[in-house]
Amino acid sequence: MSPDLPKTPSWKRTAPFRLGDLEVLPASGELRGRRGVERLRPLLMDILLRLAADPGEVVRRETLLEDVWPRRMVNDEVLSRAIAELRTALGDDARVARYIETLPKLGYRLVVPVQPIAPVVPMVVVDETPRSPPPEAAQVPRLSWATAAGWAALVIVAIALWWTLGRPRETAPGAANLESRLGAARPLTSDPSLELGPRFSPDGQRVAFALTDGNESRIVVQTLDGSSRQFVGGLEGLTRLSPIFFPDGRRLAFWKGGKEDCAIVEHDLESGLERTLVDCTLAPRSRFDLSRDGRWLVFSGNSRKQFPAGLWVVEVGRAAPVALTSPEPGAGDDLHPRFGPDGKRIAFFRGSESHKRPWIVARDNGSTARAIGKIDGLAYGLAWLGPEGPLLAAGDWFGFRALNVIDVSSGEARLAGARGARFPDVGPRGEIVFENAVYAANLWPFDPRRGKSDGAVWRSTRYSNQPEFSPDGKLATFASNRDGTDAIYVAAVQGDARRIAFGEAHRYMRPHWSADGRWVYAVRTTANPGGIAIQEGIRIPAEGGTAEVLANLGRAVNDVRDGGDGNLYWGELSGNVMRLMRAPLTQLDKGERLPLPLMSQYQIHSGRVAFAQPQIPKLTACRLDTLACEPIDLELAEAELYHWTLAARSIYLRQRDKGEARLARYDFAARRVDQSWPFAPTGAGTSIAVSPDEALLLVAREEPPAIDLMLAR
Repeated sequence: MSPDLPKTPSWKRTAPFRLGDLEVLPASGELRGRRGVERLRPLLMDILLRLAADPGEVVRRETLLEDVWPRRMVNDEVLSRAIAELRTALGDDARVARYIETLPKLGYRLVVPVQPIAPVVPMVVVDETPRSPPPEAAQVPRLSWATAAGWAALVIVAIALWWTLGRPRETAPGAANLESRLGAARPLTSDPSLELGPRFSPDGQRVAFALTDGNESRIVVQTLDGSSRQFVGGLEGLTRLSPIFFPDGRRLAFWKGGKEDCAIVEHDLESGLERTLVDCTLAPRSRFDLSRDGRWLVFSGNSRKQFPAGLWVVEVGRAAPVALTSPEPGAGDDLHPRFGPDGKRIAFFRGSESHKRPWIVARDNGSTARAIGKIDGLAYGLAWLGPEGPLLAAGDWFGFRALNVIDVSSGEARLAGARGARFPDVGPRGEIVFENAVYAANLWPFDPRRGKSDGAVWRSTRYSNQPEFSPDGKLATFASNRDGTDAIYVAAVQGDARRIAFGEAHRYMRPHWSADGRWVYAVRTTANPGGIAIQEGIRIPAEGGTAEVLANLGRAVNDVRDGGDGNLYWGELSGNVMRLMRAPLTQLDKGERLPLPLMSQYQIHSGRVAFAQPQIPKLTACRLDTLACEPIDLELAEAELYHWTLAARSIYLRQRDKGEARLARYDFAARRVDQSWPFAPTGAGTSIAVSPDEALLLVAREEPPAIDLMLAR
């Protein structure tokens, strides 16, 4: 199995087997029996294989839905129809089951034994009659044709192995001496405004980028030595982003938007004339790409509201956009596409805000889309270092945001350097330009009765977020990288913050108090050279001390919370969404999945769980004791996924009113938003905490960022 392909589930066997009087051939999708040959469509074969993995045992309906339809939101009716179709192919009858038995409200059971079919070994006839070799043969050994062919095959294999493993590898132009060059990178620009999305001109002599001030931006084309600058557009309320040169170096493509409309446009640098390449019908994201020959354009867009954004390809000026990828609900959006140098392949990221993975796809065949390795985390753009790779990607896979090198074939990643880097580009001679972004966020106590804050607490020049009050309201816990790596802190509102979980080998995040206030539950993820994150649930004494790993929760834990009802709840990652799990605090090995939909974010408080589902813009609330659920009449835009929290009587969230972001309160009793304030959270990740009496909030707010462009020759 290639290391960059998804691992085949253990139940998905390929060897043929027998079911009663039927032979099942998974590789060809065939059933062979007295009625002849019946070919199953792949979905039906997968259902049969999953049942055959546990013959005689009940396979629950939710297990079938989860295993056979991974990352897809399907219901029981879809499964029932598929089982009925499979029974027809088997010649089975649900009323008198010969193959598949239905157990109402539970699942299905394969009632016939599963017997492997022994492979047929071809018979080799050996002639044992002794023969005397001719005299010349006794002097010179002779090879049979088959033996010679075997030796030839071995020679070919040896040559192939030397070619792929033993021969000296050509270094991609951009990869030569990469670490030392990044270490010697110097500022290309240092404007007070933000410089975003740098791209080299075809000759490598200029860089185009967006110069942004608030919600307005213009395009700048600057020579590498800074001696010349050309501006495109002014600050007239429009946003211009992601400039990319056409091959002639005289035209640019960039994203342009205002309050009502958006487009990807072509702009002539000499005449100033513009034409629309892609309109706003598919809501194109601002980070797009143009092939090196200027013929093809790829962007992330969306034609279905309740589905993630996929990639679209358009032949510039000649045709309408064509869908290339269509991620399923829960898989996350396809973002930040970049053409390979030959224009035939596209690298991109797929996933949610906090869990993106690099993928690759052929420009003309969406079915070739595949993940590159198992790297997963926050990601900020990529570029090709050579025609066959590797990729230069900005991500936080090693504990902090930096540039990393990804091998396209193996998916292996290594840290290259340039801490703080985002959205790199590689020039024709291997030059590298990238954003150097410095962000800071602090926590601000906010009094909802007065509608004001008196200033931030526990200030730092780094990033603090994910706050939560202790059950008695006297302390707070939060996550911060103020001491270098992501760690967890505990503090009194008017006191000093102290670290309780930290270290170079792990990143610590999403802290939550135990019901008695003695412990802090959290998630720690590995930061290792392989780039493959292991996420574990842990428990730390609130006073500080050794973290206890909650091994029974598994290694794909995304959030851990004490429900206050004697149970521990945790989100188990399934792709880029979560299954909600539960186990008694005293028997964590008795975990069970709750019969609730896949979630992108959840909160637990006062016997209630509230959660958001992927691509569904409304929250749902359920009682923990009965799991009785009801939708909340509260719009939650995709950008607000982490900007809400659950309290005893309310939900506090970020909302937009006529374009202005505000902090709002939804009252459960009144079933409406009854208050709002112009003090919205702006930090990444979970950003609001509420004291038990709802008299005080903690709001994560970003300080003004600093983003300059850096150049590595």
